[in-house]
Formats: sequence, structure tokens, C-alpha cells
Amino acid sequence: MIDDNLKAPKKETVVFPPIPENIYQAELLDVTSNEVETYRSKTGKTEEKEYETVLKFQFTLLNGKDGEDSLRGRNVWHNFVPMYLYVGKNGKNHLYKIVEALSGSELTPEEEAEGIDGAFLNGLIGKQCRLGIKHKKKDDKVYDNIETYYAIENEVEPLSDEEKEKATVKERDDKKGNENSEKEKTEDDINSDDIPFDN
Repeated sequence: MIDDNLKAPKKETVVFPPIPENIYQAELLDVTSNEVETYRSKTGKTEEKEYETVLKFQFTLLNGKDGEDSLRGRNVWHNFVPMYLYVGKNGKNHLYKIVEALSGSELTPEEEAEGIDGAFLNGLIGKQCRLGIKHKKKDDKVYDNIETYYAIENEVEPLSDEEKEKATVKERDDKKGNENSEKEKTEDDINSDDIPFDN
């Protein structure tokens, strides 16, 4: 039995318009990992279920405008980035591109041979890069899609502690969630470039 005085408040949906297509400087706010079923396994190409580690990068914009409104503090994610370095027919995979943009240089053969681990990726949090944002249309919706990554030319003012707190996704009691529509929009939106061995 619940308390008779318990009230369910009404909440409004928070909707953000798409970020205009452009190149923006951003700070890596967080990177997390998940174990997910592989593409091959999902499509029935394996007898037993296979799983792989995928990464989710959360970037927070440091500059840019949408009309008169500042975009500083807006979040954009790149989800489903496989946790391995791979060069395919379309060049380097997204993990390569993200790491090299945040590091400001290409990985050395020694770094490639050693591989990338969690400590290395955590060390990238707080670093800046430039993101090329393009729109991706699906059905009647428009999504923000990070298409390219560039090293910075000059560092801009980093996020303050208050800005980081505001941009950080809070866990809800019922499940991990996000009130920013960008994450909800991109969470289930698998980019074909991220499918193993397709890039």
C-alpha cells in the first residue's frame, strides 16, 4: 500500500531541436562501455550468441550558435563504437578517429600494438576535439550525427564544474535514462559504419 498523500507530478517532455550542421569544438564529458550482442550473432550467422564491448562517447559542445542561442553545454553522443582498432575499406574505424582527434596526433605503431584500454580512454575525458555534425533523417525525425572528428587548433574555455554537472546524465530510479533527447534519439540508432568489418 502506498501513502494516500503521494502525488504523481506531471512532467513535460524535453525536446531539443537538432544542432545545426557545422563543425563544433567539444569536450569529452564521459565514456562508458556495454556488452552487446554482435551484429553477426543478431543476424543468425553464429550458432551461439556472441557479445562484444562497445563504447558510448558523450561530448559536450563548447561553442556554436543556433540563431541567437548559444549551443555551449549541448550534448551529442556517438554510441556503439566497437572496442577495437580496425582499418577497413573505408579507412580507420570510429575508435581510431576519436582517439586520434582527442590526442591531437595519429597513434604510433607502439600505441597500436599495445592496444587501447579503459585507463587510456578515461585519460581522454576532459580533452577537446572538433566534431563535424551532420543531420541524419529517419522516418519523420532528424538526428544529430557526428560524421567526422578533428584535432583542435586552439583550446577554448573548458567546461566549468557547474556546466559539467548540468551536462551529466543522471540515472533515474527506475532505469538509467536521459532527459536530453539527443541521447534517446541516438541510443537505438546504429550507424552502419560501426558494424564490425563493415567499415
